[in-house]
Amino acid sequence: MKRLFTNATFVTMRDARERAEALLVDDDGTIAYVGDLGEARSLAQGAPETDLHGACVLPGFIDPHSHFTGALQYLLYADLSQCTSFAQIEAVLKEFAASRPVGEDGVIMAIGYDQNNLEEGQHPTRELLDSVSTEVPILITHVSNHMGVANSRLLELAGLDARTPDPEGGRYGRDDNGELTGYAEEPAAMNGLYAVTTPRMNLDFFSMANDMQDVYLENGVTTCQDGATGPDMANVLCALAERGLLKMDVVGYPMAGSDPLATLEAHPDYDGSNYRGHFRLGGLKMFLDGSPQGLTAWMSEPYVEGPEGERDWCAYGTMSDEDALAFAKAAVDTNHQLLCHTNGDAAADQLLRVYAQARAQSANPDAKALRPVMIHCQTVRKDQLETMAELSMVPSIFASHVWYWGDAHVKNFGPVRGGRVSPCGDAVDCGLPFTLHTDTPVLRPNLLEGVWCAVRRVTKGGRQLDAEQAVSVFDALRAITYNGAYQYGEESSKGTLEAGKLADLAVLDANPLEVDPDEIRSIKVLATVKEGENVWERKAC
Repeated sequence: MKRLFTNATFVTMRDARERAEALLVDDDGTIAYVGDLGEARSLAQGAPETDLHGACVLPGFIDPHSHFTGALQYLLYADLSQCTSFAQIEAVLKEFAASRPVGEDGVIMAIGYDQNNLEEGQHPTRELLDSVSTEVPILITHVSNHMGVANSRLLELAGLDARTPDPEGGRYGRDDNGELTGYAEEPAAMNGLYAVTTPRMNLDFFSMANDMQDVYLENGVTTCQDGATGPDMANVLCALAERGLLKMDVVGYPMAGSDPLATLEAHPDYDGSNYRGHFRLGGLKMFLDGSPQGLTAWMSEPYVEGPEGERDWCAYGTMSDEDALAFAKAAVDTNHQLLCHTNGDAAADQLLRVYAQARAQSANPDAKALRPVMIHCQTVRKDQLETMAELSMVPSIFASHVWYWGDAHVKNFGPVRGGRVSPCGDAVDCGLPFTLHTDTPVLRPNLLEGVWCAVRRVTKGGRQLDAEQAVSVFDALRAITYNGAYQYGEESSKGTLEAGKLADLAVLDANPLEVDPDEIRSIKVLATVKEGENVWERKAC
């Protein structure tokens, strides 16, 4: 059904100055016209008119990297993000356990602790969690999702003890006697814990689907990503699509280590550029290192100090060159986009090295048109960004790190390297169509806050990081609109407000291009529109 939106400032995002008075949606959910109000009403021919009461309308925001299925953590896990001590973690877990009694066949899960924000300055241990329960398994996950801590019961159920060797690409924490502390680092070590906890959660994605999507929709996001889709989650997402339970577009990327090509082969109708029931599989995902705030991002030069006080700590990679090359070549040979988690500059070197080799060795005639993506890019150097331009590789930058962990990065890397994290400015200088993400559930998908971080580059502690890496408000907004669409190969249907594109809209209470930059993170989403239909509206106070 046609629908006319009026009484708003429509920011088309085609350039920094273009505005429109009205937007007309056609019967098929695409934009029929955007421009002058009189012309729009003439073309509308009596179509229902929606008065937006002076709001600002941008193209629906495009999340270029997150973990959609991980949004369940906001619904089912204890929230440790505000904890500043072990005592507070213990108190939150005990309150959580008391509020939803869990039997010995269940599990207690929590998310969001950050050792950088704890008085103790270190990761918790199993002894702390044992004070909550020794009968019910407990797993608390670091804010980065790259590490976590298990209680003694969970270690027992997972078959882990002092004799268990560290897996390749991961590590277990040990005390002075070699006993496990409960700490597990990187997926290679975490996966054995998840193998125990996940079945005990009895997840019902069909009942949670609306709430999971609202995590994104309330932030104006109309396209999001499931950035490490395992076989089971691929089945779930396809089932949600088939039942018509998705009201926003979701792009899945099967993950290395889970036979991702088999996942693609199992769902051929979803593999490609076309959505079915708002879901598609967009390519393959691998990861080459860890988290800078967790001291596991793989660096070419040492951290100021390692986790045990080492002065030569550079962390480590998670894949050999041989394995990374084989995976990258499989993506290129099968004509799939490759996404790669890359935080440290040594990991970035590895990605650039193996992807260039994979492309050179591939017989795929379209090998140069696949738009590979470097995810996170926290410490990527300018020479690496220049190489990315040569490879047509898109940098998807987690600029919210500046606010949330900028102080930790300065501490861990020193003022020069730490001050340069999330180098959006260099990406612009290199002509790269960078995108901005929040890696949900690491952070909620507040992409406007990511825009503010890229523009202002101020830490929680009030430190101004390298101002040369700041970008204009328009460039930052392009990163969550047009550039996001470009990254997905969808720029012909999304990313700007113009005739023929989908009527995906973020309705805001202020224009980010006109307010003081410091106010951008406070802008509220009033409504989110997907293909001309309201899929989320802010409730009146």
